[in-house]
Amino acid sequence: MIARHTVGNALVLHARDQISAEARSVALSVQSDPDNDIVILDLHNELPFDIWDSVAAALHRRGRGIRLMVCGAHPETGALAGQWLSDRLGRPVIAPFGRLIPGASGLLFVHAADLGGWVCYRQGRAPVWQSKRYPVPAWDGAAVEYLPISSTAAAEPLPGGVWLRESRDEAAIAGHWHRLMSTMPCQPHAMSVVLGCPGTAPLSLDDIARFWRGLAPQGRSHARFVHYGPVAVRTGETVGQALADLLESPVVLFGGVPAGKPSEPSLFTVGSDGRPGWQVFARELLYQPRDSRGAAPKTPRILGHRAPELLGEPLGALAYRYTDDAVVEVIPSGLWVRGEKPPRYADRIRALPADPDSMRIVVDDAAPALVDRYRELAGDLAGRLDQATRDRATTPLSSVAVRTGLRTPGPAGGVVTAPHGATDRPEPAPERLPPAPEPAVAPPGLTVAGPTTGAEPSAPVPAEAVAATTGPSSTASPTPPPARPSWAVGPTMALPLRRPDPPADPQKPAPSWAAATLEIPTAVAPTAVPPSRTAPPPAGPSPSVVASPAVVREAAEADASGYFQRTPSDEVRGYRPDLDPVAERAWLRRAFSREFEAASGGISRILAGHAILQSGPEALEHAVAVRLYLSVWGDSVDKMLRLAEPGVHVSFARCVATGLSRLPSHRGVTYAAADLTTDELRHLAGRGTLTDWGFTNALIERPAGLPGNIEVMLWSTTARRTRLLEPEGDAGLPGRVLFLPGSSFKVLELREPTDGARGLLMLRELVRDEAGFGRRVPLDDLALAALRRSVERDVGAGPPMPVTVASRFLGVPGMI
Repeated sequence: MIARHTVGNALVLHARDQISAEARSVALSVQSDPDNDIVILDLHNELPFDIWDSVAAALHRRGRGIRLMVCGAHPETGALAGQWLSDRLGRPVIAPFGRLIPGASGLLFVHAADLGGWVCYRQGRAPVWQSKRYPVPAWDGAAVEYLPISSTAAAEPLPGGVWLRESRDEAAIAGHWHRLMSTMPCQPHAMSVVLGCPGTAPLSLDDIARFWRGLAPQGRSHARFVHYGPVAVRTGETVGQALADLLESPVVLFGGVPAGKPSEPSLFTVGSDGRPGWQVFARELLYQPRDSRGAAPKTPRILGHRAPELLGEPLGALAYRYTDDAVVEVIPSGLWVRGEKPPRYADRIRALPADPDSMRIVVDDAAPALVDRYRELAGDLAGRLDQATRDRATTPLSSVAVRTGLRTPGPAGGVVTAPHGATDRPEPAPERLPPAPEPAVAPPGLTVAGPTTGAEPSAPVPAEAVAATTGPSSTASPTPPPARPSWAVGPTMALPLRRPDPPADPQKPAPSWAAATLEIPTAVAPTAVPPSRTAPPPAGPSPSVVASPAVVREAAEADASGYFQRTPSDEVRGYRPDLDPVAERAWLRRAFSREFEAASGGISRILAGHAILQSGPEALEHAVAVRLYLSVWGDSVDKMLRLAEPGVHVSFARCVATGLSRLPSHRGVTYAAADLTTDELRHLAGRGTLTDWGFTNALIERPAGLPGNIEVMLWSTTARRTRLLEPEGDAGLPGRVLFLPGSSFKVLELREPTDGARGLLMLRELVRDEAGFGRRVPLDDLALAALRRSVERDVGAGPPMPVTVASRFLGVPGMI
């Protein structure tokens, strides 16, 4: 059933007649692993369960570990297969937890909404996270997780580093995302920090500073900034100098975007159209902070450069003898043709910022008699360069460059250049350009620096582009401001602790604990309204499992039994990935002012000790919301969410959900319980999937004393561990995990209770955009095997469950 072939550095196990193109490509590009056998499983979704026995038989040899990759199946299959094979073979297995993305030059990058990466599975031990990338660069641990850095920007890991970019316009960044993922190499000792994205709002310097403060020391020492998209800087200032002054330390910028081999990649500018421009000569530029505020900036220092042989014999660090009477020097903006002795204004030429659309070959005119000669040599030099650079070459005179200084074509004027081969005419004076409208998105006193290299210019923004991104210009009819949300007085909420049984069953005994109530303070609360077009979505992708259309359709079907939750409208959903809960956070502070003040001190200390929780200025509000939910205040919130009723609980839940997204995730078996009647079990057996519109509470250890006649076991992919924010005392549960509202689960197995034995319900959390809801897939079989293995290894119950919180863990996801 399984065929074995060695392809490149990998052993490929495939069930088809031929190895797929995907598996062959990965096998031929992957680098050898000195400690592990590289194994690629070339599978597909229709495989029977016993395929795994054949895979295990093909890998029976003991000794070395296994680095496992799975092609043709869902990403979660690799993680489950890694644990299964490790248990079966007794060998350590390193498998990707998340989506495996082949990068440039054989790099294998693992991407996920939360902390994805290469995870090592060992028999009888807990899985251990190893790295984000393979091979592992020196800076790998500094760029491993997607993190919001403000309400409008996020830091996203890349194979070659990390990308600080707009988080509200996923469509605009899609093409650039694929380009950076597939072409940017992973350099072992240089982490590319890519700034901005063409076609989106400018990246704020505050966002960059916030990212830098949370960056580990190993990341700072290896960081190389890359100016990729618009960045908001002060008028006449370069991005490199702005960063050095902002961070109060030397910073290094790549002259362009790396592409090619990791050992010595080529660097290309990003043109004004967002496409690759010309190949730079100044590869790395060092910027020093100013000595004092208002002091003149220091000339950027070139740390590394590209010098084709055609430049001639080297005369110094950056100068080359092109002919007997001319020298070519590498400068940030291109090349400089001059005499052997630099003129007195040399530093001003060396400080010229690069133009992403134009490679400058500056013609020195300090000696008028040599101008024609240097023009001729500049034209010859341009004609010998690569096609992309040659097509963008211009030959400005040094006197014009010195006169304009750091100013490049912009609202106040421009540098006039001429292509090589132009007629011998005197250089015209700089042409004054009409002022361009300032982008509405830039703060006062700032301009938007377009994607450039090294010392970057501030380019004019066409009125049409401004209108397209920020609304009509000042000459057009004013755009009315977005409508403010309506407000209503929220009633005091007093809700039962546990759900009632829809059909009364007199034979079922009453629970052993009393029905407590919760009262959320009466306060002005925001009425849930659909987001306006101008309202920004939340920073970063949703870390939760979102119900697929197939699941939503199933949940929306008429349910005559009344046992199952109906799909709520957008206005009453406890989690909205398309909505930033700004108004809800303001309401939370007012409604829980006393509780907020009491909890904020301890929460602030927790935030200070855990960088993962510190993202964004609203981190405190979100963390306090989670703490309140985990306390008595959250006891009845889930009930109201599952009934799809409006109220203040919706605002409360949205703050909690956003706060949970910052907590670490848990992958593996989790536990809960249920108390179901025979009729409920019969209806449950007919359901393929379940969607819970409240928070699903579960535990990572089997609890003692949890009532109910059914044990519920859930295989978790994205559930969030709440240990950091659990309340102190008996109310806190360090082993708790929470699934966000809207999480969906697939029913894998249901065993009814028998005399003296509890029944068993096994569920698998469905992952985002998962296909095949209506049929069995290998992911189901692997999860089911892991759940069954957990039952077989049962060594008894864990710590006892406090009666005060037991109801949180009693129920089936998706049932009322």
